[in-house]
Amino acid sequence: IGLVYTAKALVQLETAGRDMRQTYRDAIEEEDGQVVVLGQTCPPLLLVEYLESLDGVLLPGGIDVDPVFYGEAEDSRLGETDASLDQFEFHVLDHARRNRLPVLGICRGHQVMNVYYGGTLIQDIPSQYKAAVTVVHRASPKVNHLLLIEPATRFHRMLQTEQIVVNTSHHQAVKQLADGFIVTARSEDGIVEAMEHKGDIFIVGVQFHPERRVNSDIRMKAIFTQFVEEASKTRKRQREGKGED
Repeated sequence: IGLVYTAKALVQLETAGRDMRQTYRDAIEEEDGQVVVLGQTCPPLLLVEYLESLDGVLLPGGIDVDPVFYGEAEDSRLGETDASLDQFEFHVLDHARRNRLPVLGICRGHQVMNVYYGGTLIQDIPSQYKAAVTVVHRASPKVNHLLLIEPATRFHRMLQTEQIVVNTSHHQAVKQLADGFIVTARSEDGIVEAMEHKGDIFIVGVQFHPERRVNSDIRMKAIFTQFVEEASKTRKRQREGKGED
């Protein structure tokens, strides 16, 4: 499973031995998945080698997506952005799309997926989004809210419930949903909290952080179980395509 590391996260991993992606790594490895580090500053030829080895991709949380990629001017409340990181993740998604790899996007990763496939984002929920019900999506130190899940979706089949309380830490969200996707969960104020591609390949985005709760909620673990299972199907499909036993 390819896991994206920012330039900062890669430096921390290689020089200080601190893994800023540890919770994502643990969630994958607990399902017997093997993590491949996709570093933002990885040399191009080495990156090609890494990408060719993948059975799936996980796009993690992080900073805001540069609105230049969805045709909007910067709002004054926009947070930190890194256009080169956005482009790097778009490149990874190009590879995943060409090779029909399963993709799981979490928080920022969910938003990156939506932009990559042609959607747009709410740049700042508190100032740009109004609803009859008020839901706090980001607060210190922690905040949770209810999720309303659409029945008859891949996401519903994974979690086996129509309502669940999830952790949340974001000020941006999906505005215009990308073509080819459906909304699979919303918070009570209507914000998109999960989406999935209509096709047969596992391409799922969630706005919350299931990796932080895999040890306390079996339903969060189920997301990673299904993701790694779908990735294993990629390897099987590749072997069969090559005529291997």
